[in-house]
Amino acid sequence: MLSRSAQPILALPRIAKRAVVLTVDISLCVLTVWLAFYLRLGEWVALWDSQEWQPRWAVMFSLVFALPIFIVTGFYRAIFRYSGWAALMTVSKAILVYALLYMATFTAIGVAGVPRTIGIIQPLLLLLFIGASRAFARFWLGGLYQAQLRQAALPKVLIYGAGTAGRRLAAALSNNLEMRVIGFLDDDDRLHGHVLNGLPIYSPD
Repeated sequence: MLSRSAQPILALPRIAKRAVVLTVDISLCVLTVWLAFYLRLGEWVALWDSQEWQPRWAVMFSLVFALPIFIVTGFYRAIFRYSGWAALMTVSKAILVYALLYMATFTAIGVAGVPRTIGIIQPLLLLLFIGASRAFARFWLGGLYQAQLRQAALPKVLIYGAGTAGRRLAAALSNNLEMRVIGFLDDDDRLHGHVLNGLPIYSPD
């Protein structure tokens, strides 16, 4: 079930994949600020309440600091190709830089209405959540992504004849580890340009 749900994600264009991960990271920045306030105050704070505007600064600074750092450090260049250690190091370095800026703003300098400990709690939560999201992506998408890479590297073959025998041969080779069927050839002009079992039919010419 997880593999089937991962296929639409992997089929997205690269820019769309980056947009998805960027959206997740924005959501995690907001979520960790919200959780940091709860851990510090012991109650849930409405981040966008017109009466309590101070928490908005914590959210806005989080986004202003985090997103450029994540982009510059390469968070979104090779989303599914990281090994576990490479991903951990990239996340750790980026969050370390982020934490220094965030702590300098809210803990060292201070912002009215925002507890100074938010500058410490929120970066720790963000490290945990970002790391967990990358680990989950690796578990959910990594194996299928590697399988697709191996499949794409196989020699491509065409089957001559889109009749019963050709269809049976294509079905038999569907899980072959030595070659990948990419279509049919057939002399029947009426079949050219059509798709049979997901495979296009071409003219022998």
